[in-house]
Amino acid sequence: MICHVVRLLCLCWSAKGEWNRLADMSDASGLPRPAARAEHVGAWDQQEQVLLIHAGSNLEGDLWSFDAASATWTRTMNGGSPASRALHAADWDSTNGVLWVHGGYNSQTATWFRDVWKLQFGSWSLEYNDDFAPCERQAHVAVWISGTSSLWVHGGWTGAKRLSDLWSYNTHARSWQKLEPLAPGGAPPARSHHVAAWDGVGQTLWMHGGYNDALLGDFWKLTLDASTLSWAPVSAGGGPTARSGHAGVWDATGRMLWLHGGNDGVFQRDLWRYDLVGDTW
Repeated sequence: MICHVVRLLCLCWSAKGEWNRLADMSDASGLPRPAARAEHVGAWDQQEQVLLIHAGSNLEGDLWSFDAASATWTRTMNGGSPASRALHAADWDSTNGVLWVHGGYNSQTATWFRDVWKLQFGSWSLEYNDDFAPCERQAHVAVWISGTSSLWVHGGWTGAKRLSDLWSYNTHARSWQKLEPLAPGGAPPARSHHVAAWDGVGQTLWMHGGYNDALLGDFWKLTLDASTLSWAPVSAGGGPTARSGHAGVWDATGRMLWLHGGNDGVFQRDLWRYDLVGDTW
């Protein structure tokens, strides 16, 4: 999940259907808090009830946690952390309490990344940085596939072209495999700045929008059935405008995909929900 926030970092959508501001970028308290940024990654740790954010456009490579109970920020400082980057991809392994991070780009040093990092118990470790791996990229998506101990990576931008490839990183074997799903109804075109989320119950990867020389508003699902992967377009009408740079999350309880914001020619702040049961936006 990628977080896109410039001025306010903590907003919460409540069950009552309203936004609540949890924290501002600055106040009179003098307490530490992250600098304003975009192009960072974030993840929610349900067990610890903290929000983690990492790196982004400020290019400090910093890691922060927001404690929901105390509404306070804490910066985690340790050696051996990833190089500063933005537009990287990450997702959360809730079973093992791990944040997985892949790729990204540092505009100050013109450095592209293809490495895999693991954050667990507040400490970073470099898990993979060898040649046989997805090429360096930014603005891609990474999704943790529960039950398979693997991180899937799709698409992105290399600086020269946009990508449509799909890779799986096995965290036990510490190895990459390129996946070649079936596509009887066609496959998603190459893209960057899109959204993806995993439905563990339905064993389905949901993917929306992005950019490839034009804004994309298409909606796709990738279904894992008896070890067979298949792409299929989703034709539910009345959904969001074509956009890129938005954020999304899967609601496992309600079986819904939530999308927020992005750029459809102008920056948006709208909130959308796709209901799987009703196949409606």
